[in-house]
Amino acid sequence: MNTEEDEFKRIEAEALRLWAAQTDDDDDTQVYAKPWVGLTWEDMPEEYAGDSNFLSGARWAEAKLKEKNT
Repeated sequence: MNTEEDEFKRIEAEALRLWAAQTDDDDDTQVYAKPWVGLTWEDMPEEYAGDSNFLSGARWAEAKLKEKNT
């Protein structure tokens, strides 16, 4: 083979590889998302159990995170 034929074969092989990569659809791909899990009373530090400002802030932060992540 001459260099022109070698180059043609190389380009042809690369074109076939690129074409196959574009048309190879993976139908088995699934996106799994973890469900949102909010805070429970057990998640709150005991030392802040009676502090309504802390609890309000924690619930506010939880709501903002849920809004951004769901």
